[in-house]
Amino acid sequence: MYCGCNPTALSSQLQISRALTRLMLKKPFAAVSVSELCRAAGVSRPTFYSLFSSMENVVLFTLQEKACELPHEPIGSSLDQLCRCYSRYIVDNRDLLKLLVENNVSYLLYNSIYDSVLSCGRHAAMPDPYRRYAAHFIAGGISGVVRQYCGEEPPVSVEALYEIMRKLFSGQIDL
Repeated sequence: MYCGCNPTALSSQLQISRALTRLMLKKPFAAVSVSELCRAAGVSRPTFYSLFSSMENVVLFTLQEKACELPHEPIGSSLDQLCRCYSRYIVDNRDLLKLLVENNVSYLLYNSIYDSVLSCGRHAAMPDPYRRYAAHFIAGGISGVVRQYCGEEPPVSVEALYEIMRKLFSGQIDL
C-alpha cells in the first residue's frame, strides 16, 4: 500500500476507498472487480496497482483511515481506554463494519486491530510471546463484538457497548 505524501496519490487512495464502499452497498465484495472499482473511482488500473496490491489492501486502507488510535500515554487504565476507544470506533463506523461482516471480510478488521495493538507504544514493553497473544486476544474479542453489534437492531449505545466490552475483557462476566 502506498504510504507516501504525494497529494495526488493520497487523493486517489481516498477515491478508490470510497468507491469500494459505494460498490459494496450494491454488490458483494467478492463480485467487485479491480476494473469496475477503477471505473467507479475514476482512476486507471496502473494507478490502482501503484497504490494498492489488492482489493483487500483497499479495505485495510479504509480501516486505517477510520482507525481507532490507541493513546500512547496512559489515560486511566489501559483496559478502560481500549474499551472506550473501540466502543466509540464501532458505533461511529457501524455501516462500514456491517459491510465487512456481511461480505465475509471481517478478518481484515481482525488483522487491522492486531497490527494496531502490536504497534501501540503502550504494549511495546510487554515481552513476547505475551505481546502477540495479547494482540490476538484483543483483536479476536473486538472482532467478535463487532460481528454481534452489527447484527443487532437496534444497536446498543456507545456507553452500553463500552460496559459490555469492559466487563468481558476484565473477566467480570461469568461464562
